Amino acid sequence: MMKLSTSAFMLLICTAALLSTTEGSTKPINLRCECIQTYSGPAIPFGKIQSLRMTPAGPKCKNEEIIAKMRKLKMCLNPAKDWVISLKEKFNQKNVTSQQ
Repeated sequence: MMKLSTSAFMLLICTAALLSTTEGSTKPINLRCECIQTYSGPAIPFGKIQSLRMTPAGPKCKNEEIIAKMRKLKMCLNPAKDWVISLKEKFNQKNVTSQQ
């Protein structure tokens, strides 16, 4: 009888330990840049871009990253290019106007 209750107790402890490690687990943090290459070619028209995601440089990545989402693809843009800077400003103005 003692052997059975000890085994049952150990099974209960192992099950609780297993459940506690899977509950509340967080998504792993990606500690590298998302953009491996950036597009520097001819300017992409403002109307073709559905959204623009800007990630400032930080501990995750030493580079500022600008990711344009178009209808069928996502593309990393070169943040140093003049047309990309003006594109950022247009999107910022659009967001400020839409929030008012």
